[in-house]
Amino acid sequence: MNSIADSGALYDRLIVERARTPQYAGRLEQADAQGEGKNPLCGDKTRVDIVMADTHIRDIRHHTRGCAICLAAADLMAERVTGRTVAQAQELSQKFSAMLVGEPASTPETTTDTTALGPLEAFAPLRAHRARIRCAELPWVALKEALSHVAV
Repeated sequence: MNSIADSGALYDRLIVERARTPQYAGRLEQADAQGEGKNPLCGDKTRVDIVMADTHIRDIRHHTRGCAICLAAADLMAERVTGRTVAQAQELSQKFSAMLVGEPASTPETTTDTTALGPLEAFAPLRAHRARIRCAELPWVALKEALSHVAV
């Protein structure tokens, strides 16, 4: 397998697209907080910069060096948490982790438009590839660290 597109179900079309052309890559000069995540087993690294507006994430960028899964996860995470409150971002993180291990993420009664996984569901096939789950969760580790530096 020489190409990420050759890897079958593990690499959904959306994952391939976002890994090749991330929309939220970069850094924010005036970030309110930063967080980092590193995976010493595979070498993936990501840094997340966030700008807050009261309790909402106004802007977010990531600087990710790693596999396609890590890069796409960082980019889709950034898309999904932009405009969300800290609490909503934390809930999305919990639901994403639950989905990756095959646990129920929520019930329809507790899911709202702001906490639905949406495009993050492209990572559901990772359930069958447990070694790759850490790659998808790494950006969320960095976000959690960044949010821990924000007073809300």
